[in-house]
Amino acid sequence: MRYLASMLAIGLMSWGALVARADSGPPIPTGPSPLTVISEDPGLAHRPHIDLPGGITKLPAVTYSVLNGFRPLTLDIFAPKVTAALHPIVIYIHGGGWSLDPNGDEGLSGDSGMAELAGRGYVVVRPTYRLTSEAIFPAQLIDVKTAVRWAKTYAAAYGGDPSRVVVWGASAGGNLSALVGTSCGQSQFDTVAPLGRFYGLSTPAIDPKVTSCVNAAIDWFGPTEFAAMASEALPGASKHNTADAPESQYLGCVIPQCPAAKLAAANPISYVTKDAPPFLIMHGLADDSVPNQQSVLLYQALRAKGVPAKLVLVPGARHMFMGVPPQIMRAQLVAVFEWIDRQTSRKDK
Repeated sequence: MRYLASMLAIGLMSWGALVARADSGPPIPTGPSPLTVISEDPGLAHRPHIDLPGGITKLPAVTYSVLNGFRPLTLDIFAPKVTAALHPIVIYIHGGGWSLDPNGDEGLSGDSGMAELAGRGYVVVRPTYRLTSEAIFPAQLIDVKTAVRWAKTYAAAYGGDPSRVVVWGASAGGNLSALVGTSCGQSQFDTVAPLGRFYGLSTPAIDPKVTSCVNAAIDWFGPTEFAAMASEALPGASKHNTADAPESQYLGCVIPQCPAAKLAAANPISYVTKDAPPFLIMHGLADDSVPNQQSVLLYQALRAKGVPAKLVLVPGARHMFMGVPPQIMRAQLVAVFEWIDRQTSRKDK
């Protein structure tokens, strides 16, 4: 699965107050736990930053997590001008088959796309996470949920509203976004960070009382039920049951040989309850990397629990929404904006 690299620039609207939820789910694979997680206050007035067009400030490479034995994990913040009214937070999770860490000014996940999104009145947070060359699932989900908790803990420092958080991901990031959206209350994925000094950082770590629950989730063409991908794939599409398939690398086992518990733990459908936040799911009908039936399954599971969800299947669109004329893509973007308008009203305008 390749990360999103198309000419998209999408704005999101905000959602209402955080809904606390808790439920039980399948066990996650056992293994070494992170030993230390720390974070640093972004300190808008004190950190190096980059001024972007439209009054957007980029704070690059802010450390949000330090794990013993791993590289420090960082995130970029794209913030509009701080005002008395707080801005909703959008956390964008990159794709790349859980094996690539896209960076640059390419497509939505690049600086220009993030800055345009921030220009619509959002604080945008773009985290990195451990890749499959560094660790297997659930490391990636733990990292992303840590980034959510970090963003909510330090929201006031960059004008963000911790009660209005949207998570959005594409491809591999879509899987992680959907997992964040459905796994509220799954404490096994929320590491508790200690307080105090570490590596010269004097600010407190992530507040252990802050959860990784979000108010809405957007899943673009992300996988859900890995065991079904091979049978659902289009003729000539990517292979999913091989040892070098992204899904196998993600879970640390060849998909047909993976334990059922491990497959279930990485499937956002496993955690769906009636209290899941609203979902927007989009997928191309000609996707030859992630079968569109993967999104259908998630949509059906959400609707079966009465969760507000909308599924958009785009005719002729391949992975990353490639292959459709610009005007068709624009129509899809307008549909996204209209869906968001129906879900919420802007409090910061």
